[in-house]
Formats: sequence, structure tokens, C-alpha cells
Amino acid sequence: MTGEPLRCHPTIIVEDTLHIIVVMALFLFIFGRLDMSLVAALGVGALALTLLFSYRRWKRTLIRFSEKEVVIERDTLFKFKKVLPYSKIAAVNISQGLLNRIFGTSKLMININSGHNAILPEASLTFKRELAERLRGEMSRHLYDQSLPAEEEMRSIVSFSTKDVVVHSLFSVPTSQTLLGGVFLANSIVEMYNSVTTEMGAGGTALPSLFMFFLIQMVPSITQLFRYYNFKVHRQGEFIHLQHGLIRTYKTSFRISKINAVRVKSTLASRLLHRSCIEAEVVGIASGDSEGSSRPVICLLKDDETIKKVLGELVPEFVYERTPGKQPVGAWSVLRIRTLIASVLLVLAMAYPSAVLFRENASQEGLLNLAAYLLPLLTALAILAAVYAARVSYRVREIDLGEELFTFVNGILDRETVVMSYDKVQMVRVTKGPIARRFGVSRGTVHLLSSTGSKSISSGLFSEEQLDRIGDTVMERMASGKYDHRLNGI
Repeated sequence: MTGEPLRCHPTIIVEDTLHIIVVMALFLFIFGRLDMSLVAALGVGALALTLLFSYRRWKRTLIRFSEKEVVIERDTLFKFKKVLPYSKIAAVNISQGLLNRIFGTSKLMININSGHNAILPEASLTFKRELAERLRGEMSRHLYDQSLPAEEEMRSIVSFSTKDVVVHSLFSVPTSQTLLGGVFLANSIVEMYNSVTTEMGAGGTALPSLFMFFLIQMVPSITQLFRYYNFKVHRQGEFIHLQHGLIRTYKTSFRISKINAVRVKSTLASRLLHRSCIEAEVVGIASGDSEGSSRPVICLLKDDETIKKVLGELVPEFVYERTPGKQPVGAWSVLRIRTLIASVLLVLAMAYPSAVLFRENASQEGLLNLAAYLLPLLTALAILAAVYAARVSYRVREIDLGEELFTFVNGILDRETVVMSYDKVQMVRVTKGPIARRFGVSRGTVHLLSSTGSKSISSGLFSEEQLDRIGDTVMERMASGKYDHRLNGI
């Protein structure tokens, strides 16, 4: 690498302009009754100022890639200088959206070792595709002491067909989201049936309900279909290389040492197909858009045997012989009491509106008569759901404390098995309320090193001694010299 200054590709000016156009379109949609001449004048003025500001920022922003660091300097209204030493860089990713494809450019995204910057990259630089790929390769040799595999050499550990991508897109949507979408779909069907039988045209809420179903259920599925198309995951030494995307392509590489935890996840629908997917909690690879995440999917929904194979070949550092322990009997007592209290409060809250609805509709005929019993019925269903959730929560939640790793198993409708390393634990919080204290159980909350924002991983209800063992093991490893934060790449 040389220290010769570079500028981003001028298409970033176009990107800024498009953002203003989108904002103006929303403004027109919300305030459509305003004088159009005034709106046009404001729009032209905003576009002109955006173009002028964007051009000046592009012209006066220089990037230098040296042998030890990346330096970004900007001299506009305020002088700005950002120095990113390679020792602090966690990953260098490539993203190429639709606009980038049109102009033959790519975004070079630089992420640092920080939980504060885990959502957004520290720097997002737009260059010609060839230049961005070359810079990423050169930086990778500094960061990883090895070259990135060529695209034709990117052989995925497991083959992911288009069918696998479609199945993942349809069945990885959270169950709660699917159920809500199903409610809107059912309502639209009922409305359309009523409109046909009564010959009154389209039902009043049929189209809005159908739109909400599409927004809640179908949009996420379609988004994931485009996101994970051509999914490939490859391990090379101590590094995992990941790429996927149809309209927007995304490439990233990260060290195994950057992984804080590995999650095996399944929704209710995917469990019916005996399929799960794998996510990794990784420091410093988020792209700041929908394509990147600090918890990237490293294996799409696959059968149990394939998941076991991927774990063994891709992240064997997070595989060990587990002997999970169930929650004690005291946990079931706590869950029952909490469910009882919640049920009583719900009944008290719904008593008056149920009485009013019954008084107004009990004397009516047909469907209006059924409306009198709607709130009591919904209340009863909510209580049954709460009882079921408590029972499943007690049966499903597990804990396992190994020598190097430990595991939490959580979930009611959607399930996840989270495997963590003691060396990645930043803090363990053990809490218990008055009811839990009475039955001798507590809940553990684990905060990992450089976790995104305030995210944490919670356990079920277990004995305080079990949960304290996590923190005790961390301290023992530090005291014995087995744990050294300098070796974790944090």
C-alpha cells in the first residue's frame, strides 16, 4: 500500500441527492395540500444545497491507506481527521447495492473493535469495484496475515441451493410475527367473505388487513430471499469468509476469536421441518444496513445432521459434550405464581369492558350477540396461552456449565441454544425477586465482551450456586493465567 491520497467515487453525491428526493417525496405525501409552487421552490433549494454540500465534502475528503493505518481527512466548514490503526480494525467488508451495481462501485466498510460501533461501521467508503476489492485484499493481508480467497475459490462448507434459501426465507420469520400476520390474513378473508355474501362490495378492512399481512409476513420473507441468495460460507485457517446477496451483495471475513457466542435457532415452523439455522455473535462486522449484522447467519435452515456437521467443521471451538440441566422444581412454582398473578390482573382489567359489551349486545341477534362474549373469550384464551407458555418455558429452558464453554437453552415458540466462552464474559448479573427468593431460584444475565448496545443473554430460573459458577469460573481462569483478554482480539 502507498500513502497516496484517494477520494471516494463521485457517485456518493448522487446517493446524497437521492436521499433528499426520498425525503421530499415523503413530505409531499404527508403535506400534499400545500401550495405546489412553494413546495417546488423548497425542493429545488434543498437539492441545490445538497448538491453543493455533497460536492464540497467529496472534493475535500481524502483517504490514505498506509502500511500501518487508514487516515480519513476532511476540510470543509470544520476540519476532521480520523485515524484507524490496523491493530484496532476488526473487519473490512464489501457491500454492493443496486446503485453501486449501476455505477460499477462497491462500499468498503471498516469496522473497529468496539461494541459502541457494532451497529454502524466506523468508515464507509465508496470506490470502483476493482479498487475496493484490491484495497480490501491488501488490508486483509495486514489484518489477517493472509490473502482472501478468490470468489471462484470460495467453496462453501455446505451447498445451499435456491430451495434452501426459499425455505429459510419462509420459515425463519419469528413465530410471533407469523401469528400476527395470520390474524390480519384471517380478518381479510372474513371481510371479503362478508362482502360477497352481503353483496356490498369490498369489505371495509379487507384491503388494509391484507396489506398488513403482506407487510408483516411476506416483506421479511422476500427481503431474506434477496439477502441470502447465493449464500456461501467458507473457513480458511482461523478465519470465516461469508458472502451472499442478489440485488445487494455482501462480503465479510472475521477471525474465530471475534466470535463471542454461537446460536442454534429454530422457529416453530422450522421445527416442524426439523430444521435449524446458526448465528454467530461477532464483534465488528456490522454494515449499518439490512445486509450486515453483528449476528450474521453462518448457516441457513438445515436438518439436524447438517447443522451438526457445520458446527464441527466451521466453529469446532464452540462444540463440546453437553450434559444440560433442567430447571429445578422451584422454577415451576415461580412460573405458576407469576401466571396466576397475571391472570387475576387480566380478569380484573377486562371485567368492566366485558360487562359493558355484554349489556350492549346480549339482546342482539346473529353475530352481534356473539360480540357480547368476545372479551371473556379472548381473556380465557390469553390465560390459557399464559399457562401454556409457563409450562413450555419450564420444560425447555436448560443450562450446561462446561470447563471451557457454557450453554443456555431458551425459548417458548422459537428456540435457541446459545454456546458461550467464559473468556468472552464481561459481566454476570444474578437477580431474584421476592417470589424467586422464596423458592431458591435466580435468573442469570450474561454480558459479553463488546456486545452490541445493551444486548445480553438471559438464562432460565436456576439455583444461585449454578449461576455464580459462571462468574467464579471467569475469575479462576484469569487468576490461573488461562484467560488473557489480549489474546481474544478485543
